[in-house]
Amino acid sequence: MISRFIRRDTDILPDPLRKNITVIHYYNEIIRFWNKINFIIKKTLGGSNSLDSVKLPKYLYATYRMLWEHASEKKIINELKEINEEFLKKIKIFSWKKALINKVEKEKLSILEAIPSFMIEHLLPVMSINFLKSNIQFMNGLQRTVEITIRINNLCSKENSENLFTKIKENLKKNGINYRKDLNLPDLFWIPRSQKSRVIRSSYYQNGNLILQDKASAAVIQALAPKKEDKVCDMCAAPGIKTSFIAQYMNNKGHIIAGEFLTERVNMMVLLLKQLNVLNVHILNTDSIIFPIRFQNYFDCILLDAPCTGSGALLVSPELKWRQNQGFLHQNIIVQKKLIENAIKMLRPGGILVYSTCSLYAEEGENQILDFIDNLEPLDLPNWLSPSYKVEDNTIPGTGRLFPSLHHTQGFFIGKFKKKEI
Repeated sequence: MISRFIRRDTDILPDPLRKNITVIHYYNEIIRFWNKINFIIKKTLGGSNSLDSVKLPKYLYATYRMLWEHASEKKIINELKEINEEFLKKIKIFSWKKALINKVEKEKLSILEAIPSFMIEHLLPVMSINFLKSNIQFMNGLQRTVEITIRINNLCSKENSENLFTKIKENLKKNGINYRKDLNLPDLFWIPRSQKSRVIRSSYYQNGNLILQDKASAAVIQALAPKKEDKVCDMCAAPGIKTSFIAQYMNNKGHIIAGEFLTERVNMMVLLLKQLNVLNVHILNTDSIIFPIRFQNYFDCILLDAPCTGSGALLVSPELKWRQNQGFLHQNIIVQKKLIENAIKMLRPGGILVYSTCSLYAEEGENQILDFIDNLEPLDLPNWLSPSYKVEDNTIPGTGRLFPSLHHTQGFFIGKFKKKEI
């Protein structure tokens, strides 16, 4: 898998690899600390040594095992068979003090925290270096007490949420799973990340009564707050987790039109919504930039959770970290702008638009909204969100942010607006 990453091979992985928990764990962790581990290897081998795509993965694995998990030389040799023993001896005495001589502060930050320099350059204008470091450390999983959120889905049960939650609590206790209810979203509760597999194996998860959902993602739907009778459009809906929460808010009433461009993601959404007993969604395999409806000024609510760089979602998607560059950012900005334009056209006057991205960049949040603010009237967001970045010393009304190190969620921008009357 690491060789594939080096070759930039984008083919779908075979099932045995994707379903092997151990393989996925080491792959994700090595990719998460990619530049840091590579730096250690280069410094240890010396500048004149280079490794091909067959040897390098072994050295990456050995370095991670020794320095992150404190595995012994003997264990590494038994696991890898062919590995330079002299390299392992040098790794044991690797010195950061020596390795970082003559490095400037930003370069040190990039290497020690495994942050692409592009992210540092783009985030330092909007957050302090210590806040940047704390957010990256959270997304690197360095806080070992990391928890995740799970949502109760009452669409699969005839019981109300309170009774269902009581039964789920009993089941969690029975299975030795620690939990705590979220203070801001009544359908969410927190469990240790290490106990995720126990929840997935539980009957309540298998039956669709529970679903894994990041709190930031759930907050987007709390902000939208659709009513039972609404006509709702979810423009970039797959894999359907937010769509299912919209349906839960609406108690399976009203109408939701969910659009998704990629056919394989549409297929995933069909299966998920069926499992969660979502009944009021009509799925379109479409490009939402040119959404195929006859009417403008049609929808009561629109959710645009737009495609983005994923710079706030690196805890779960470490590969995205090394795609952060100007070309990738620009590509997403163009798509987002076109989607917002179409969202405003489709929304009826007085209708509600929620725009969100799992991005820490102002270019995908505040700066996007500024281009359309003349058509939009800001609405209040849940008061537990943090203020968004300041633009010319002022925050934009109707906007807020969630930060990994503050909220223990993905990094998100959320804006809520009403379309102005024409």
